[in-house]
Amino acid sequence: MDDTNERLEVRHWVQKAIRLFNSDGREEILSRISDPRGPLVDGRRYVFALSMGGELLAHPFSKQLVGSNLIDRKDSGGKSFIRKLLETAKNRGYGFIEYEWPTPDSRADLHKTLFFERVDGMVLCSGFYSEKEHPLEAIFRCFQPYGPA
Repeated sequence: MDDTNERLEVRHWVQKAIRLFNSDGREEILSRISDPRGPLVDGRRYVFALSMGGELLAHPFSKQLVGSNLIDRKDSGGKSFIRKLLETAKNRGYGFIEYEWPTPDSRADLHKTLFFERVDGMVLCSGFYSEKEHPLEAIFRCFQPYGPA
């Protein structure tokens, strides 16, 4: 599956958030990120912000987690993706990370690809969900019979 267009789109969303930050400041960008009907939300596509220490600064859908430190948060497969994201943001400034996460609408766990970029002591993030097949599912599918039984 080619996800180049989606990767470009989420990078564009983060860069849009950075432009808003540069023009309007930190408090305004965090306020806009927190608005589920705001300019940084479009269905399953949205921006959220983390501190470099792992605190969730703003999120349009997970308001109950804002202020919480997520550095040890793991995805549904047990991967410590926040720690890796922050490590990369500190060393490189930006990047992509992949993990399993529930969608905001269905709450079903799907594969998520996230682009993030460091700006002024925080990390702005946006991602997309995809229906990537688990490697074991592909193996089991190979052994399913063809045609009617």
